[in-house]
Amino acid sequence: MHISFPYPGIAPVEIPDANLLGVYEPQKLDSSTDAAGLIANALDHPIGAPRIEKLAASGKPVLILSDDGTRGTPVEPMLDALLPRLTGAGVEERKIEVLIAKGSHRAMNEAELKLKLGAYAQRLQVHQHDYLDSEEIHDWGKLDDGFPVLANRRLRDAGLVIGLGHIGVHRIKGFSGGSKIVFPGCAGYESAAANHWLGAQMWAEQLMGVRDNRLRQRIDDAARRAGLNYIVNLVLAPAAPGGEAIAGCFAGDPVEAHRRGCQLAERIYAVELPRRAEIVLVDSHPADRDFWQSAKGIYCGTMAVRRNGCMILVTSSPEGVAENHPVLLEQGSLPYDEIVRRVENREIRDVMGAAVMAYTAQALDHADIILVSSGICPAEARQLGFRPAVSVQTALAMAFLRQGREAQVAVLRSGGSLLPRIAGEAVGRRPAAA
Repeated sequence: MHISFPYPGIAPVEIPDANLLGVYEPQKLDSSTDAAGLIANALDHPIGAPRIEKLAASGKPVLILSDDGTRGTPVEPMLDALLPRLTGAGVEERKIEVLIAKGSHRAMNEAELKLKLGAYAQRLQVHQHDYLDSEEIHDWGKLDDGFPVLANRRLRDAGLVIGLGHIGVHRIKGFSGGSKIVFPGCAGYESAAANHWLGAQMWAEQLMGVRDNRLRQRIDDAARRAGLNYIVNLVLAPAAPGGEAIAGCFAGDPVEAHRRGCQLAERIYAVELPRRAEIVLVDSHPADRDFWQSAKGIYCGTMAVRRNGCMILVTSSPEGVAENHPVLLEQGSLPYDEIVRRVENREIRDVMGAAVMAYTAQALDHADIILVSSGICPAEARQLGFRPAVSVQTALAMAFLRQGREAQVAVLRSGGSLLPRIAGEAVGRRPAAA
């Protein structure tokens, strides 16, 4: 079978039909879906909360949280629907501000802000969260488990906080969206690090696609305390002939509306394999900007490859590894236990970076990983613990050499958002053989 990739400069690959276990990808939608109608209907029928007009009736300042350029959420049509309702309820437009909830990601440039917000990039006052700026962080105390509730001070100062985003599969929160727009989107360093590190102590199978997991419960509780009142979340899906379309919109309570949206996201992104494959070929689309994002393809592939199998990650990663987390290259590939030791002894200060190192170490302990990338050079690939290959066809030959000519290949398309499930494996549990 001929398999192509959504990256210029990365050639297709031919997989012998006898070796193909299957090609797995999200469900596709008709690109003609009525985006404005879906959003309006969700706002007219909120889940677990009053209509936004009632919440805004006091006329107090409104803070709208938006995800950043690493996510494909079409925020402009969401603002098109929200602003008339807010101003119609008595909120002056000058009292409506936007905070880009970018977590530890780099700041967005003007072109990226315009692409994300459209005309609202100039029309509204827009701020970008800085998780390292202590003067911008407010302390709401700690949860019962000791988690520090530290987030951007603008949440404290707003009368109504609305989180915009999309719901997809996520390695440590089960699904993106909901309260994640605050933690880690608007979190202070200690909060973001604590949550990422807890995720590093669990395996992908225990968290991915499990909405009500331990980490999600934590961020739901913390976001409520920090003032998140309401969400408007989209579920996106690949659309024919290309791009993404809105499959659904869910507005209302940050927990109840999110939980409902996760049900739709699971139907779109979950695929079932008959068994784990000896070789898994996965691209990281749409999480392609750098390795910090494209590692999502590895988390996906880990869910589908057998113990001591081989995973081939194909990604563009035009911005390299992770400019904002140099620890990934400075420390290089380390065994999982050694990463834990260095974090506990404070030999690694960037705990968020160490968490991604730990996720990767877990995957490398489970399987051999070959990297094909136009943005990550061979030396960097080796520092990350991967075997580099100049093409996907070469990578497949390398995998067959190690796994044998009879090895079965599972192809995972859009691995940055896909949720593999294995027939007979319990959801939410680490496989016994892992």
